[in-house]
Amino acid sequence: MSWIVFEGPDGVGKSTIIREVANILSQEGFKVAVTYEPSDSEIGKLIREWLLKTKIEPPHVYALLFTADRYIHVYQKVMPLLRSGNIVLQERYIESTIVYQHAMGLPLEWLEILNRYLPNPDLVIVLDAEPEEILKRLKERKKSIEIFEDIEFLRKVRELYIERALKNNYIIVNTTGKTIKDTTAQILSIIKEVIKNQKSRPSTG
Repeated sequence: MSWIVFEGPDGVGKSTIIREVANILSQEGFKVAVTYEPSDSEIGKLIREWLLKTKIEPPHVYALLFTADRYIHVYQKVMPLLRSGNIVLQERYIESTIVYQHAMGLPLEWLEILNRYLPNPDLVIVLDAEPEEILKRLKERKKSIEIFEDIEFLRKVRELYIERALKNNYIIVNTTGKTIKDTTAQILSIIKEVIKNQKSRPSTG
């Protein structure tokens, strides 16, 4: 089945969109699983409870922990879900480490090497929005802003996401000024086209 990854800066609406898309696909009879990074592995818990709330030097620590959690998550959770016939909707994957840690100053080549042996998803959708809009959303839903949510850093992250998306032929969906319903409809159309194309491929088995 299809493995769809959602990328984009914090506050762009990934969790909400994924939830809406999953609900609609489930209602239409598809078998759907939702997953995310950082995962619920012990390393993922460490990242959420400590790393995201603390300024750590050197930034290599972020890249190494996020990538270690990713390898565990992919092979222990995502691959079994796909083998069981699920459409897997995943929040964050390789591009999150490459974009965020490159924005922190780490070499792009080294970050790509760390993730070299991970499988590629069927589709990567980058959700985009103006940094000012993102920061406004974050402030409305949180009492405090996390270390990756500074406006200048968000601008750099957004620029890198768009650059990477254009380079790798990812789908870019801008959410600025759009309702959740409209964005969900657009993404559902994209995902169903991927599913249709997969079904039309001749079997190699």
